[in-house]
Amino acid sequence: MKKNTYSLECIVLGLMAGFGLIGCNNETGSAAATGNETAKLVCFGNSLTAGFGATVPGEEDKTNSYPAYLQNKVTIPVINAGVSGDTTVTALNRIVRDVLSENPQVVIIELGANDLFQFVSLQTTRKNLQSMIDSLAKGTRKIYIAKFYTDAVAQDMMNRADIPLVLQTGIIAYYDEMFRSLASSPHVELIEDIWSGVWGQYMSDDIHPDARGYEIMADNYFKVIKPYLQEHNFLK
Repeated sequence: MKKNTYSLECIVLGLMAGFGLIGCNNETGSAAATGNETAKLVCFGNSLTAGFGATVPGEEDKTNSYPAYLQNKVTIPVINAGVSGDTTVTALNRIVRDVLSENPQVVIIELGANDLFQFVSLQTTRKNLQSMIDSLAKGTRKIYIAKFYTDAVAQDMMNRADIPLVLQTGIIAYYDEMFRSLASSPHVELIEDIWSGVWGQYMSDDIHPDARGYEIMADNYFKVIKPYLQEHNFLK
């Protein structure tokens, strides 16, 4: 097992993250973000990042996840830091171990759906996502944050009896405002639509893609992140 050596600032950040507090405002990780010999792209998320249902319904398959398909398009390592079932609460607790320890140049955050379905307050979700951005936004590191829905996806889910009635309260409009606000931060860009060509077409269950769906989803991510990758000569 690779031994990780953390600075005092990184240890403090980890302790703060464990209590769901905002990340420390120092340059932890900035050396890697500005001068790492091997740049990396970390995909940080839940089951939609982990490749849940890609080949076997109900099971993860990271080899057929959207990060795996992104790897085919870029020269830098793509690290899948997806954990099925993660909320922003549980994800924040592991950001030091699974993201900052990798010293990535690029980070994609795909979180929030489980907060909605598990009735985590929008205030808590916003606070946790902002804490992630604050801890990651160092040096020249680029951060993308992905919406886990589109208007069409949200409408389809509202029409289904098996989806929690919380969706019918108009809360999606508040999620829209949250994502726009988060993407107004320096270093951050919003990925509006990860579902184009996937939802209702290449699915392993009601809310997860199959392998072909994840491949198309990777293309949707790639369209947004390609300009930055091209600018830094990270494309194959």
